[in-house]
Amino acid sequence: MTTGFPGFDERLNELLTRQAEKSGLDTDEFIRRAVVDRLVRELSDDQDSDVGALLRALQAGSEKGVGPAEVTRAFGTPIDDPDRLAAVARTGLMDTGSDAGYDRIVAMVADALSAPSAAFSLLDDRRQYFKSALGLPSELGGAQEVPLDGSICRYAIDLGQPLVVEDARLNDVLKDHPSVQGNLLVSYLGVPLVDDDGHSVGTLCVWDRQPRQWTTGHIQILQDLAWIIRERVFE
Repeated sequence: MTTGFPGFDERLNELLTRQAEKSGLDTDEFIRRAVVDRLVRELSDDQDSDVGALLRALQAGSEKGVGPAEVTRAFGTPIDDPDRLAAVARTGLMDTGSDAGYDRIVAMVADALSAPSAAFSLLDDRRQYFKSALGLPSELGGAQEVPLDGSICRYAIDLGQPLVVEDARLNDVLKDHPSVQGNLLVSYLGVPLVDDDGHSVGTLCVWDRQPRQWTTGHIQILQDLAWIIRERVFE
């Protein structure tokens, strides 16, 4: 159970806890359902009808207290695995420019997790391509991709499950990473986007230049929204 929601003062957190208790839920699940409900209200009537259908299905799952299992299974795929690279190519999304539907979901991710930066990315064996992103570092000079050695998301691909980093400067693996050394990223939360054959083709992630304490509720929200993107990518 989360001890406080980012951006809420003590009074608001007390109110949040009280309302969650009235609903018979812990705070993380209460926040998750609130995010799902908002998604349904804002996007279910969108002209992009597949998003609306997916959101209604997600809301039904939320009412049952069950999250989408596809995102949580720990497949794990080496970044240079030929079958994984073929799966990335089959998405047909590399170098395709912005998409309003994905942009709205990424914006919702950033808002829901109070994160200044969020992205839906695809990764091949050379680079990470930002299909949709919010708050990319100005240091990238407007580029929509980074070389693989500048990617944190590659570790979520290798792991095959949520990658949770509260302070990369204290992480033995990441502290010398170029993005960390360049102060482009301190905290990170990302989940892999996995196809039906178990290949992680990309990620949905948020990050901050400040340390963050990620909760199970944050992870669940990100997984729910990743499920929406996953269903669009692999429809």
